[in-house]
This record gives sequence, C-alpha cells and structure tokens, in this order.
Amino acid sequence: MKITDAELEIMKVLWNRKSLTLNEIVEELSKEEQKNKSTIKTLLYRLIDKKMVKSVQKNRKENEYKPLISEKKYLKSANETFLEKLYDGNVDHMLLNFVEDKKITKEEIEKLLKIIDE
Repeated sequence: MKITDAELEIMKVLWNRKSLTLNEIVEELSKEEQKNKSTIKTLLYRLIDKKMVKSVQKNRKENEYKPLISEKKYLKSANETFLEKLYDGNVDHMLLNFVEDKKITKEEIEKLLKIIDE
C-alpha cells in the first residue's frame, strides 16, 4: 500500500468527505495552496491504478471519486511498514526511542500504560 505524500493529501480529503468530483477535490486541496487540476487528475488515476480509489460516473460530464480503502486500514499498513523499516518490527525499541528522545509527554506515557494494563 505505497502511496506518495501528494496522493495521501487526496486520500485524506476523500476519507473526510467520502465522495467528491475532481473539481471538488481541487477546491478542497486549494484552500491552503493553489493546486493544478491536471496534476490532481493524474494523481487520482494513479490511486485508481493502485486500487485505492474508484471512479463512479456521477453524470454525463463528471465522475465522483471514492476511497476503496479505509483510513484505518491504510494507517495500520503504514504503521507496520514504518515499524518494520525503522525498528525491525520491534515495538519496544520504537517506544524506547520516543521516550529517550523526550518526544513523548508524561500524559502520553500514562495513556500508553493504561492501554497496556487493559
């Protein structure tokens, strides 16, 4: 499930809104910075080829794009890839790295301990 950062931007919009036309996607993505419609269209076709998005004809002039994979499923896969790539699949090494580098707050540690206890 490899997607680029630019493709991920589109997926986030689709996960949030469920179904959008190309113009709606461009409008959403252009709120912060103007995006090129043809670039977005190319990225959508790549996501379709990767079986991440499907295109459904809305009317004669436009299609709607819908995510084929849930955000939760993608995040699970991305987390597993991250864990394998950087920590050889070892969760405790990852957590220790975050704790040692103080990239995790005391409140976050308490939440983690609560989750572990449960």
